Amino acid sequence: MAAAPVTAADSADPAVATSTCAHCNREIPSPNIALHSAHCARNLHLKCEHCGDMVPRKHMDQHYDDNHAPVNCPRCEQTVEHELWDLHKRLQCPQRMLACQYCKFELPAADIFEHQDVCGNRTKYCQPCNKDIRLREWIGHELLLHSKTNAAAESSRSMLEKEEGGCHKQVRPAFGLNHKQLFLTIAITGLAVLIGSILFQRRIGSSEAL
Repeated sequence: MAAAPVTAADSADPAVATSTCAHCNREIPSPNIALHSAHCARNLHLKCEHCGDMVPRKHMDQHYDDNHAPVNCPRCEQTVEHELWDLHKRLQCPQRMLACQYCKFELPAADIFEHQDVCGNRTKYCQPCNKDIRLREWIGHELLLHSKTNAAAESSRSMLEKEEGGCHKQVRPAFGLNHKQLFLTIAITGLAVLIGSILFQRRIGSSEAL
């Protein structure tokens, strides 16, 4: 006597043996599994080898491109695994834009530390003043407020070296005083040339009149 065919009702019966379809993960009655698998593989879904999701056959290429294909970073031109793309964008790309912690200007990550070392908004501690000075103001601050102090210290050190029989080489004047002397010399020289030129022209005029 021939065995009765397996029906849908029989598949719900725990007494009927079932097998799992490799394509859709559904439990199929064992006598029907071969036919079901062939039909499922040909017409319905495929199992993604990367994530295990069941994807319609016609959408498999799009699924791979959207979820698993390597990504070419438009900033640094590196090829990055799709799973690491978010991490690369946020933390690893050398060309990702970061804001300077001092001036908030945005630069590529590869250049940010070099910029911050010389950023004009970065401060440097001035010990004589007991306060922080911005780097862009540092040179002017030193010249205006501490050049005389530095000159006095240099002069005292020179006198001490002479008294102790130390090195007798000439001590260079402080930057600020040297500039004052230079400006005074230029002014006097220019005035002398101007006066001499006027007198010379007058003398020539007198000679022509005679």
